[in-house]
Amino acid sequence: MAVVGAGIIGVALAREITRQLPDAEVTVFDRGPGIATAQSGHTAGIVHAGLDAEPGSLDATLARRGLELLIPYLVGQGLAYRECGQLVVAQNTDEVDRLDDLLTRAKANDVPGVRMVDRAEMREIEPAARGVQALYSPHTAITDFEAVAEALASEVRDAGGRFRFLTEVTGIDALSNEVRIRTRAVSPKDDSGASSESGYSTDLVVESDSDVDGEVHDRPRTYRGGEDEAVADVSARGGLRGRLGDELRTRFGDKDWFKQAEDRIDGWSDRNRPTGAEVDAGTFDLVLVAVGLQSDRLAVASGLSADPRIVPFSTTYSRLVAPAAEAVHGIISSVPDPEEPFEETVLARTVTGGLLLGPNTHIALGRSDSSVGDIDLGDLGASFGFSGFWKFAKRNVRSAAEGVRSAASTSAFVERIRKYAPDLDTAGMAAGPKGVSGQAIDGKGELVTGLVVTARGRLTQVRNTPRAGATSALAIAEHVVTAALKSAGRR
Repeated sequence: MAVVGAGIIGVALAREITRQLPDAEVTVFDRGPGIATAQSGHTAGIVHAGLDAEPGSLDATLARRGLELLIPYLVGQGLAYRECGQLVVAQNTDEVDRLDDLLTRAKANDVPGVRMVDRAEMREIEPAARGVQALYSPHTAITDFEAVAEALASEVRDAGGRFRFLTEVTGIDALSNEVRIRTRAVSPKDDSGASSESGYSTDLVVESDSDVDGEVHDRPRTYRGGEDEAVADVSARGGLRGRLGDELRTRFGDKDWFKQAEDRIDGWSDRNRPTGAEVDAGTFDLVLVAVGLQSDRLAVASGLSADPRIVPFSTTYSRLVAPAAEAVHGIISSVPDPEEPFEETVLARTVTGGLLLGPNTHIALGRSDSSVGDIDLGDLGASFGFSGFWKFAKRNVRSAAEGVRSAASTSAFVERIRKYAPDLDTAGMAAGPKGVSGQAIDGKGELVTGLVVTARGRLTQVRNTPRAGATSALAIAEHVVTAALKSAGRR
């Protein structure tokens, strides 16, 4: 058996295979240097109680089952688990209405102890919190999901499984009774922190001048750039060229950030190009894929649909340490707004006693962790060339602008945090976790929020996970592995 992806979902899948088939030989492939080096290792660590899952849905079932499996696992492994409670705080009457809807869902999902609290009780629970009303979930908890992923990986190793890091899967062929995997080696990050490894890139080809959507179709490749004039590439003098480059310049040429991006592209060097040759990594009886940011591209490379597409978003947190961090006891968060999905605000105590503030979320310039600060033209072009992205962006202009504003301005970020804790001392605020996460978006520009799994013969790919994917990881693994083994005739 093989699993592609060593994030928390991938290692949970590998562990579940060893539980259901103790004699299975499991190999886990990942293009990163270790366990949970991508988005799984850059979260606030909230063990979600299932407040906002649609009652009766698969996501609600997975959220409930996820907690049933995760909490005993944490206790049994001696991993940090702090039941600190969560206040979801409304700042105005519109948010109070959404809070009522959230309470209805939470009760339907059997979230224990959840209730509404007024200002006075809110202050008793979290003296620093301010708002007009709040929903209180007393059993919402905090853990360290990176440590959870490491523990799951240890179980896989103990069961005889092996991990192949810095190994990028470039293609998967699902045959009648087996699955063939092709890989290539990638290089680790150099001493400066810049990564010389290559992600999946794309050959961006405009199908015709009459393409009314302006759709740019991407074909998975194991290199960056290309020779076609429709491709966004870097010229010998630096700068964007080709039809997509012209399109980007038409849309954004007058924007300061775009001018800065073109200037930075002058320094784009050969360290961004791949170095390894593609090789045959062998055949397997069953292959499960959970690669997050690369899921759409690897799906296409496997003969599956490109939809839903993945658009990368940069997510950054700030951090406070004691004594300032002690002003917040548990978790204070904003009311979720389906119309503004990236305006979430969270103040969360960590298992080590610090306080995470954020997140700042905005479009990323690439799909790797180095893309928090670097530009990947293939990835950027894939996002900008996807018509669903523009439909999504049109509906979320204000939210995107607020994310960029908070990321660029410390004072704007502090202002946002102080809506929920006005007296919080942010003088010692420092950089916290940062990473790139993938958001699945369909052709209509709608966020895909639930579990999406596609299968072809003995190949199963997890294309998207719910918002509480880390919390539900063990349940998702149980669900996916059971279905995959049944489909392959192993159960």
